[in-house]
Amino acid sequence: MRPGTLSATDRALAGALVVILTLSSVQPVSPRPRPALVWPQPAEPARPGPVAPVPPSVPPAGAGPDPGPPFKDPAPACGPARTDALDRWIAQASAALEYAGEPPITDRDALRLIIAAESSGDPCVVNTWDANARRGTPSIGLVQTIRPTFDRWALTGYGDIRHPVDNIVAGVRYARGRYGSESNVPGVVGRRTGSHYSGY
Repeated sequence: MRPGTLSATDRALAGALVVILTLSSVQPVSPRPRPALVWPQPAEPARPGPVAPVPPSVPPAGAGPDPGPPFKDPAPACGPARTDALDRWIAQASAALEYAGEPPITDRDALRLIIAAESSGDPCVVNTWDANARRGTPSIGLVQTIRPTFDRWALTGYGDIRHPVDNIVAGVRYARGRYGSESNVPGVVGRRTGSHYSGY
């Protein structure tokens, strides 16, 4: 081997030394953070919420076609009625008003007072002596309505002025239209405040 000439082994060692020295002089570089791998999670199953009620296929008890107007007694015989008959007619008139979408009769004592003062409970009474009678429109029936007033305030299906239920229905509707309620009829207010009854 000639002087100054390196063997292959020496050249390999020299190269390795150069690499080591080079690397030792280089500042370490922190590796760039790599984003964490996020594996897609399986979708959480939907939690059951409130269940909407299913309309029944069979209508509930009591539902169905409109049964029609409520029952009312047949036209009674003339003469003063018993208390139980008067109470029944007032209840039937109240049911008729509710069926027509109107408020029921809540002050039934007011109706009893009007009936007692106007007709003494006789559905056939006709007034033949007052100003209405002289004009040709006598007051008729249990609560003593004149024909034009009755026709104006009667409900469909309740058009017999001499029937006690029909007469009460028209009289109550008239009282509500004019005075606000059956309780405000002047004769009722008069009696309840210690004064006298006056016709309405």
